[in-house]
Amino acid sequence: MKYSKRFEKDYKWYTSIAHLFCFDGASCYINKKGVDLIRYSTKGKTAKECFYLYDSNGVIKDTCEPKELETLYRTKGSVNLHIKMYAEDRAKGVLPRMVFDQMCIEFNAPSWFVDAVENQKVKYYD
Repeated sequence: MKYSKRFEKDYKWYTSIAHLFCFDGASCYINKKGVDLIRYSTKGKTAKECFYLYDSNGVIKDTCEPKELETLYRTKGSVNLHIKMYAEDRAKGVLPRMVFDQMCIEFNAPSWFVDAVENQKVKYYD
């Protein structure tokens, strides 16, 4: 399967930070209709392909790598949770920009992560 450069870059980042961003509060991974996102089959697609298909087109496919796919979903969920928490802390003034920037350097955050935090912080102004 052919992936976009952006997806490849994001996928590489997710796999590199999975040990840091490993909590999202989810007990299972389902879509809005309650359908499981992780379905195992020995003849299923790779975790990377399943992640791409769901993330880009909302298509759920069986996977031969359920643990890897779960890790990808957990990492993405954790990244989203951290964006919300960092945005709230930035808005309240308890996470200075210099400290946030240093954190982002340490885990090699892509520019969209920084932008998401900065754009969402307006939701939390008192």
